[in-house]
Amino acid sequence: MLRALCVGVLVLWLVADRLLDDRSRAFQTLSYLTLTICLPFFFCYMFLQNNASGIWLGSLICGMLYLAVAVEISNFFVMFLLGCIAAVGSYLLLPHNTLELYALYETIPVILFAFGGGLILKFAEEWTIHHNQKRAVALAGSIAHELRTPLLGIRLELENFSRLCKEAGFADGTSNSKHCDEISSRVNRHVLKASHMVECLLLNVRDEAFDSRGFTHQSMKAVLEDVFARYPMTEREKKIIRVREHEDFTFWGDGLLMSHVVMNLLKNAFEAIAAAEKGHIEIYFSRIEGKNAMCVRDTGRGIAAETRAKIFDRFYSNTQGGAGLGLAFCKRVIDSFGGALECNSEAGEYTEFRIWLPAGEAA
Repeated sequence: MLRALCVGVLVLWLVADRLLDDRSRAFQTLSYLTLTICLPFFFCYMFLQNNASGIWLGSLICGMLYLAVAVEISNFFVMFLLGCIAAVGSYLLLPHNTLELYALYETIPVILFAFGGGLILKFAEEWTIHHNQKRAVALAGSIAHELRTPLLGIRLELENFSRLCKEAGFADGTSNSKHCDEISSRVNRHVLKASHMVECLLLNVRDEAFDSRGFTHQSMKAVLEDVFARYPMTEREKKIIRVREHEDFTFWGDGLLMSHVVMNLLKNAFEAIAAAEKGHIEIYFSRIEGKNAMCVRDTGRGIAAETRAKIFDRFYSNTQGGAGLGLAFCKRVIDSFGGALECNSEAGEYTEFRIWLPAGEAA
């Protein structure tokens, strides 16, 4: 019956994984209970019912190590203790086989030794991950700083190139003049895009909290205009953006940070459309239940449900060559404004990012 209970709980958890959002409190609670029942509780209870036999001692240790792999160190400690306490309570309250105490006493040091080993392994794993993340952040910041200087040099050389073309006597409107202007425009667009990526990278790698003392009331329409003025879009990219007529609204925050959020969302939308080789981007404002929202929706490749649950995690990326910093940075910014960033998507159909912000003063 206990095995049947564990199978039923696992089936329920698998069904919930398909129906519920992985980040919802209901799914996280169910996951917590499922792992606690199926690993420490089940193996500890069977260990006691079978007179602390060697087979069930090994099974209990394996269940403990599986739990250590599956969860964070704090959850491992709490879930294992709760499962064992529940198992002991169930053993004492329900009909049970006689347990020889000397057999139990002999196994307690082994269980504690395995438990300590599990804690040490989990701590070492989390320390390694944290250390590698810090090294990645430091490396990204160093690369970004180093790139600023050559990019500035390219921009200066580009200005010098334009000046030399004029001094060479190319009259405005001639084929030579148009050719030089086209070259300058293309190179300048690439430089601006690279500069924008460097600036975003520097903002993304900083994990400290944003200083809210400089926050003021900002116009979302003004932010959007700033994005279109600064983001280096190609002519093709400009043609696939549609902006609905909308009523402006204000939010409490920083205009530059919000601009970088919108630029990140646009960059992701352009990449999704390029990967799907179809689609367009729609940007619109909405107001629901006293909250304002700005939405960026693309009809590109979409995002699978299992991926959508992780996209705001730092260093997680489902695109080749991605650093996993952009959306995590966006979420941090919107959280600092007292808002929320949501993603709705259907694989192969669309992706919509919605920035929810508390209603501010009239724009």
